[in-house]
Amino acid sequence: MHQHVVEICQTLAQAGAVPGADFSIDPTDGGLRLNELGYRLLAQLYPDIDWADVARVIQPNWRAAIKQLHKHLGINFFDRILDCIQQRVTDLPPTQSACYLTQILTGVEHRTGISLYHLLLRTVDVSRFIYIENLLASAAEMESCNLWIGDLVWAAGGDREDVDYSGGDVVLTENGLKLFEQVWAGDSSVHEL
Repeated sequence: MHQHVVEICQTLAQAGAVPGADFSIDPTDGGLRLNELGYRLLAQLYPDIDWADVARVIQPNWRAAIKQLHKHLGINFFDRILDCIQQRVTDLPPTQSACYLTQILTGVEHRTGISLYHLLLRTVDVSRFIYIENLLASAAEMESCNLWIGDLVWAAGGDREDVDYSGGDVVLTENGLKLFEQVWAGDSSVHEL
């Protein structure tokens, strides 16, 4: 078990939750399981987080859409982009991480109809989740970061050579542009090599 999960559990216990009754850690996936009291205490401890939205279950129709997108791309896009996100959020400064997350999460959902945000929440521990929530809440303090474009192209099956970061612009090959447009939609000015 990660140290930050232990810290969250200790915080819940100190707030009055009973381990094993009000909260527990699932040994198979490391997920935090809460009953109603544990949920209310967590909401009180971290009031800036919309826990009702976090607790929303993945809708069954996403599974079919995910499967269809993976079949179309010939690659497991969501596993790959989730790995990229976790690495970037660790490596980038918070102001750039906020931009990176905002662009990827909103653009992928806009294009595919699948909430990458909720898929991401299923793969992170509680402390990483709180960090991500704080990043998204600080959107006003974002610093431009274009690395999300290359990560989307790569996760969709492209090569790193399909993306060129030159002079502040992002330039995509024809293949890169095709893959990018299949997984992201939003306000962007992308040029083809």
